[in-house]
Amino acid sequence: MADPVTSLVIDPVISFVVERTGELLIQKIVFLKGVRRQVERLKNDLERMRCFLKDADHKQIKYESIRNWVSEIRAAAYDAEDVIEIFASKIESIKDKGFVTRLAYYPWRIVSLNKIGKEIESLQKRLDDIAASREKYDIKNLGEGTTTHGEELQRLRRSSPLSEDKDIVGFEEITKYLVKELWKDDRNRRVVSIVGMGGAGKTTLAKKVYNHADVTKRFKCRAWVCVSSSYDYKKLLSAIIKQLNPTTKELLEVLEMMQEEDLERRLYQDLQDKCYLVVLDDVWEVAAWDNLARRAFPDVGTSSRVLLTSRKRDVAQHADALSKPHELKTLGEEDSWHLFLKKALVHEANAGCPPDLEAVGREITRRCGGLPLAITVIGGLLLGKKRWKSEWENVLNDFGAYLSRSQSEAGEINEAGAILELSYADLPTNLKFCFLYLGLFPEDSVISVRKLIHMWVAEGIMQKRDAKKLKETAAYEDVERLCSRNMVQVAEMTADERIKSCRVHDLLRDLAIRKAEDENFFQIHGTRDDQISAKSRYLAVHSLPLEKIYFGTSTPPLRSLLFFNGHGDRENISLIFKSFKKLRILELDLDLEDVGMYFNLPKEIGEVRLLRYLGLRDASIRRLAPIRRLPNSVGCLRYLQTLDIRGRFDRTVKVSNFIWKLESLRHLYAYKLECDVPLKIEGLRNLQTLSGIRFEDVMHNNMITLTSLRKLGIWVDERSEIDKLCMHLSEVGSLKTLHLYRAIGSEWPSLAGLSKLHHVTELKLKLPTSLLARTMLAPDFPPNLSRLSLNLTFFRDDPMPVLEKLGQLSFLKLKSASWGPQHMVISRHGFHQLKFLGLSRLYSLEEIKVEEGALPQLRCLRIRDCSKLQKLPEELKHISSLDALELVDMPEDFISGLDADTVSSVPNLRIF
Repeated sequence: MADPVTSLVIDPVISFVVERTGELLIQKIVFLKGVRRQVERLKNDLERMRCFLKDADHKQIKYESIRNWVSEIRAAAYDAEDVIEIFASKIESIKDKGFVTRLAYYPWRIVSLNKIGKEIESLQKRLDDIAASREKYDIKNLGEGTTTHGEELQRLRRSSPLSEDKDIVGFEEITKYLVKELWKDDRNRRVVSIVGMGGAGKTTLAKKVYNHADVTKRFKCRAWVCVSSSYDYKKLLSAIIKQLNPTTKELLEVLEMMQEEDLERRLYQDLQDKCYLVVLDDVWEVAAWDNLARRAFPDVGTSSRVLLTSRKRDVAQHADALSKPHELKTLGEEDSWHLFLKKALVHEANAGCPPDLEAVGREITRRCGGLPLAITVIGGLLLGKKRWKSEWENVLNDFGAYLSRSQSEAGEINEAGAILELSYADLPTNLKFCFLYLGLFPEDSVISVRKLIHMWVAEGIMQKRDAKKLKETAAYEDVERLCSRNMVQVAEMTADERIKSCRVHDLLRDLAIRKAEDENFFQIHGTRDDQISAKSRYLAVHSLPLEKIYFGTSTPPLRSLLFFNGHGDRENISLIFKSFKKLRILELDLDLEDVGMYFNLPKEIGEVRLLRYLGLRDASIRRLAPIRRLPNSVGCLRYLQTLDIRGRFDRTVKVSNFIWKLESLRHLYAYKLECDVPLKIEGLRNLQTLSGIRFEDVMHNNMITLTSLRKLGIWVDERSEIDKLCMHLSEVGSLKTLHLYRAIGSEWPSLAGLSKLHHVTELKLKLPTSLLARTMLAPDFPPNLSRLSLNLTFFRDDPMPVLEKLGQLSFLKLKSASWGPQHMVISRHGFHQLKFLGLSRLYSLEEIKVEEGALPQLRCLRIRDCSKLQKLPEELKHISSLDALELVDMPEDFISGLDADTVSSVPNLRIF
């Protein structure tokens, strides 16, 4: 029998690539005039296949019968995109040349047009053959007689409150909290929600709460239904009614005859005058809640409750906006080990683990990543095996393959794999692509969301979004959606509660890798030098020297090539640039050996004409020195969107005057750019981020032409005329963030001109407090400033009297590189909008005084490495808005001396 969920017809790449190729055909039609008819036919055929595949994605078909067919469509779509983009890039490379040069290129253009015509004809023949092969693969009437995907797994996941697991670990405090929430004195119908990733134990916890003595005492009228992702609304209503009434033959017959409206009325009447508790387990869609809540669950002042579990945070928030969903985290190390012993050794768990099995047992537990269901499944597997070290090691070695699959080769359903598969199957097509892409990163990676967004935009994933939104905005929303669905975990949040970095649970990463490799979507090259598939479009190399990468006799048509913790020499790097001319994304995190004192990027980089993302941030030689110069050939990369050349040790990068040629550039990250002549950047209408540019280079350009510029980082010294700079930037209406860096060994110029920057809402400065006190009065700051970061060198005076006058400030971060004042006073007169306050490395600070009524909006206070601070201000307990207190790298005696009354008033105390 075929795997019900793995047998989904489409890998998520297909529809996405076909759609993107059709768009590209439209965009580049100006370069394809001589082959317009072939192009339009190709586009129409691709669109027909896309529609067919989209319909097929909802069907359950034997996976093996169509796998090759789907793979052929994907390859053809990719090749069509490559052919068109490569041809267009060649034409675009001569469009800016003079008339005589363009005339000389005319015969070449005719030859190239003829060549692309033949290539399109060849692609067309491939599509015709693929269409004809549907009958060969027995998929001519795809979907007839099939069921919706995952029905078998849905049956497996149907829950009941009767089968409560007695081997529960780590849920004691959470259970007490949820029972207390259900008992709250509120006569309105309220929803208490449990959210978390599949397998985190939501259902197990809900059962424990449902069967708790205090709950059965309070709610005499109770019912439990498992909703699932493909629910039958009539059956849900009937199931609840059956639990509320004696089961008789007459009732069953009546319910069978009722329509939806009748069932809703009957359920409403059954619940109307009762204090009821209904558990809705595994709710996937908002619509499922809306149907029940609006029509069948009365809200008539009887203190009724609904306990809801879901993998999606937005579903829980929609059900009751006034009730914060309880997010179920994975188990800690010791709780995981305790549960593992209960499941793998049963009665002997209290006696501990046999010494010869403990090391491998703990590694198996670690691989489960705190996921209770995974621990339960793998423990149950070991329970049926001999207690030999070799047996446990065999399970460990096959761990990922076993738990990430929903069905074993023997046909047995694996519940852990089923749950993960269902979460994946529920993702929209574009989110499936995004999720699979995360599998390229190494295990346990903390992934920068900014980097991820730039990569997704470079891949073209955001092509068909709302035209009014930045593609980066749409990409960030996709990160939020994956986190909301608990497919991705938040690793770090910014002060304004945006996701800064994320990670993927090991089991979900295993699932992404298996799905992707099944479809030849990508390959992971680890510590072994296996041959890389000639069909791979995406390749991640983890901790492997370049010379160990074996491509065989053919070069794969790679689009993304990511190196993590590898190493190699200049010759190997040059080979990459020459061989992989279809690359869109190149990430190099390498130690580059034997290339001299500093590494200059090889000129062959200019041959990778389709490159959109070039990440060299940590590329260094033996971790000692970063890249020092970019070759002129980088100016040939007309599609380049992101260039990240920040060095690990903050060194200058020299460039020739070619940046202005990078017309698609959206983000340029550098520590410091140097050019022998004034660097030309004007006209870059797509540029959003520019960091590391010199004051003189900014002043030599008409910055108004940078119509998308949002973030700008500038190097200044004592000769820099900030007043003129701000006048120069005052009409750049898109500019929101300004960072000013002071050159080493120079003095700060006067900063009074900043008040001209009405559009700037975020400012970052590194300056002595004496300058702040002398020249930076409140009117001298940008008038609409909401975020301010100050690195206060030579820190002697309390800056608060100046800063508290910034009426719109919501974010303030103070950091010192030297000494500072012993006392800091935050008065009641200012900071009325401040939501985040960060104090870092204020080494002389002994006391913070907060006046009564100060900081009325503060949500988060972060104190880092303030080694002389004696205690927290007692007034914190009177700030009702304060949600989080973060203490980072603070002395042990400070932590041990915390006043219990003060910290207990803050909902979230985090000590790092």
